[in-house]
Amino acid sequence: MADGGGKVLKFIWKVENYSYCWNKTDDFLQSPDFQVDVFEGSSWCLKLYPRGVSSYEKYTSVHLGRLESSKGPLGITVDYEIALLRPDGTAEYVKETKGRCFRKGHAFGFDNLAVREEILCAKKSALLPEDILTVQCRIFPKGIELKSYTEIIAKTHLEVERFVFRIESSSDYNQCYNEVYELRFPNDRKSMSLKFKRLYGKLMMYTHGYMKEADVKALHCKVGILDSSDSISLCLLDKHIDDDICLITDDEILKQKALYLPNNKLTLHCDFTFSFGVQHSQIKMVSSDNAFTHVTASRKVSSEIDIPPKNYSCHCTDNNASFKRDFQNLYQEGTLCDFTLKVGDENIQAHKVVLGARSPVFKAMLTNNMKENEKNLVVISDVDANTVRRMLTFIYTDTTGDLNWETASQLYIAADKYGIMNLKHICANVLERNLCVSNVREALLLSNMYGDDDLKNLTLEFISSHDTEVICSTEWEAFMTEEVHLAAETMRYIFLRKAEEKPKERKRKKLNEEN
Repeated sequence: MADGGGKVLKFIWKVENYSYCWNKTDDFLQSPDFQVDVFEGSSWCLKLYPRGVSSYEKYTSVHLGRLESSKGPLGITVDYEIALLRPDGTAEYVKETKGRCFRKGHAFGFDNLAVREEILCAKKSALLPEDILTVQCRIFPKGIELKSYTEIIAKTHLEVERFVFRIESSSDYNQCYNEVYELRFPNDRKSMSLKFKRLYGKLMMYTHGYMKEADVKALHCKVGILDSSDSISLCLLDKHIDDDICLITDDEILKQKALYLPNNKLTLHCDFTFSFGVQHSQIKMVSSDNAFTHVTASRKVSSEIDIPPKNYSCHCTDNNASFKRDFQNLYQEGTLCDFTLKVGDENIQAHKVVLGARSPVFKAMLTNNMKENEKNLVVISDVDANTVRRMLTFIYTDTTGDLNWETASQLYIAADKYGIMNLKHICANVLERNLCVSNVREALLLSNMYGDDDLKNLTLEFISSHDTEVICSTEWEAFMTEEVHLAAETMRYIFLRKAEEKPKERKRKKLNEEN
């Protein structure tokens, strides 16, 4: 597909720990949102179906989608191309479509982009270096020339934790029928039990029900039998599993009793890697005609696609995860705490240096002659204790945990109060994605009160798109009485929006009649 003189929007999406995708057929991972400025900042995303869609279960599917909340005209027509990238930037499985019109909330793409087993096996070294899948989408708007070449690089990280341990039968193998091993996950997750049971002449391993209880999304298992010198004499299992499984029969063990049952006991070496789903997903870099804007720390950009090393969230080689875990322990254990946040009847301990490093408000409070600094105490009366703890978790670990509308809206207020802009932005994204008729008035009030123009514009657009349901509701009637100016501003927005759309609609009708 021609680049139009190099003027193209290129979106590159890296999915880390890809082989641990838990998605089933018709279930997708969604990339971070990105914008096409030439169409009034319209918003887009990629949808990756690791196990394909119905009728294409053997494939990996990728769709380009326009968000329901997208700005811009009703329909946008583009040429686009989707491919998988090698580490050197060369494309494989390239597919393209010309002249596709995207309405808000619609997605189109390639159900049969690539055979899944080829990605995971035959071409794994080329397409999954360090277990990172790189997807590229190039977009060429129709009828409007892009002013510059733009490249956006995004990353989605699947959280992975690894456990290496051994299980030894508690008694003579012939007398042993059940062995249970409990794994305790960090970060306050539920523990998970593994059950090994002899049943009808077979050694079974039960994980399926326990995976659901611990909210494990995917599991890769390596299991081997250890001999008397603690060497693996027989590999029983080395694959991803999602159900209970037979490891070996009693007859097979007894045939090699001297090797497999030293001292009449069976010892298994286990190397398990768990996935808990998406840990974070974000835009990492935006470049335009070689002028780069970095979301993270500045670094050189080579001609090759930048592939970071694979990360395990509880492995000693993962410095980032180790750093977060240590700081989380520092907060949870209360070691060396020198400051108190009093919320109602609760006293929550923290560290001045961490608060000051992460929040400009706390920094000002703790570096000036303020009573909070003198007393090593701040009283918080407008935010509840659970929200304060969530805020502190983010301050120490840069993670929020699961957020719904209620928790995100409360955390949004706290983040604004203490100037934690990254947290405020995360909460705003949760609110934007969960806008509905019942909560749109609260979103409008929040965005107006805290000067968030992006959230406010998206909320106004949502109301404009659902004007009948929102404005005819009894809640909106009360809102007009309590918030007169904001209700009037909303009505003006809807009126102007519809006034802008009328000439475009007449033009489209005229073109259709002429054709």
